[in-house]
Amino acid sequence: MSVIKNYFYNTVYQVLILIIPLLTMPYLTRIFTPGQLGLNSYTLSIVNYFMLIGTLGMQIYGNRQIAFVRDDKEKLRRYFWSLYVTQGITSLLALIAYYVFVGTFVNQDKFVYIIQGLNMVTVFFDISWLFMGLEDFKKVVIRNSIAKLLGLVSIFVFVRSSDDLVLYILLTIIINGISFLTMWIYVPKNIGKIVVDIDIIKKTIKPLISLFLPQIASQVYMLLSRTLVGVLSTNEQVAFYDYSQKIVRVILSLISSIGIVMLPMISNIISKGRREEVNKIVEQAFKIVSYVAFPMAFGVMAISKILVSWFLGKDYSSVGGLIAISSIIIIAVSWANIIGVQYLIGTKQENKYTQSVVIAAIINFIMNLIVIPRFGALGAVVAIIVAEFVGSIVQLILTRKQLPVLKMVLATWKFLVGSIVMCIVVMKVGDFINKAILANIIQVIVGGVIYIAMMFILKDDTQIIIIEKVKTILFKKRVSDVPNI
Repeated sequence: MSVIKNYFYNTVYQVLILIIPLLTMPYLTRIFTPGQLGLNSYTLSIVNYFMLIGTLGMQIYGNRQIAFVRDDKEKLRRYFWSLYVTQGITSLLALIAYYVFVGTFVNQDKFVYIIQGLNMVTVFFDISWLFMGLEDFKKVVIRNSIAKLLGLVSIFVFVRSSDDLVLYILLTIIINGISFLTMWIYVPKNIGKIVVDIDIIKKTIKPLISLFLPQIASQVYMLLSRTLVGVLSTNEQVAFYDYSQKIVRVILSLISSIGIVMLPMISNIISKGRREEVNKIVEQAFKIVSYVAFPMAFGVMAISKILVSWFLGKDYSSVGGLIAISSIIIIAVSWANIIGVQYLIGTKQENKYTQSVVIAAIINFIMNLIVIPRFGALGAVVAIIVAEFVGSIVQLILTRKQLPVLKMVLATWKFLVGSIVMCIVVMKVGDFINKAILANIIQVIVGGVIYIAMMFILKDDTQIIIIEKVKTILFKKRVSDVPNI
């Protein structure tokens, strides 16, 4: 029961983080030029490197450690404050390093870089890992929803012309800062007085770095791809690439929530010595995620061209093709989220997770250097697709002796067949409807009906199991009563 509820709340949270910029996207693309939005994306990508250094691997490590000690109030208090002090120290050092970098190496658009650096300040207050470890997502979602919705309104009210780029950047920073600050309201009640344990801080550094390495490697094909497009191509190409990825990542947030919710649960199960349950949970999650990921990937591919025509405007028409190609990464990232984040990190096999991410990052980096100068954003998209699939395949190979990976992958063939049929039909539907928005609405409805029908024709029972699990919320049915996949 709690897992399903937490998945619901965390999905809302993850979607909220991405849905706000998605809602403002059509407005902003009609106010700012692709070059201006590309400048914002490029400078933000530079800041994100330092933010990543500031947090090290705290999002994952803090989540896991809190899950391990949450049943002991005193340990929870000592671990939270010790982990937070560690985060504060590393964040301060990263903030200083960023402004030294800007003062030393940045000559053009320096004021934009200086303003973007304020994003670093928000890192000091981010304790979302605490609530993830406690599996208490409801409080975070409610507070952040209010903050981000107010931020959304403020953008429409105050950002009025192409001269307001800096104001837009400031508003997004303030929104993030308020969202993080609201989390602290619950700390006095849930945690209590400040108790810092130096030994915990010392023991934290090494595992944080071990988790930081795969994170920084994975950013090679998240942040560095955007950065290299800016360096090797143009700001316009940065905007095209960035928006194609933002739209795809909104879809991915629905699926990645499963891994975020399951990680603390798996860590807590292992801490109680019930490791044998983990494999069964992972196998079930892999099938459910695949059931959702395949139609989402092919569905986005089918509607992308029409979607961009009305959503972003004519200046961004090339984004439609980028989205269509990028959509395939939904499958790869979804698999990596289950095998990498949920299983490998949840079972403390960070070395294997690091290995998979580093291999993928190296391939991505080399491909970016080769294809971006010639193909711009398209080259970056192709490189990220290859990297994501390489990372997923490596993880599957590394866990083949622990999990029935071949069986898990082969079991997804029905989802692939159903999604391809759905994609073909949906594209044909779009050809017959003149009004773009109406076309997309009908395409989504038809796509859903076709895919579900195909699953019944192919006699797959996954959707029935999902319905039964949803009933555990609606009718307060015990999860143990629901048949396993």
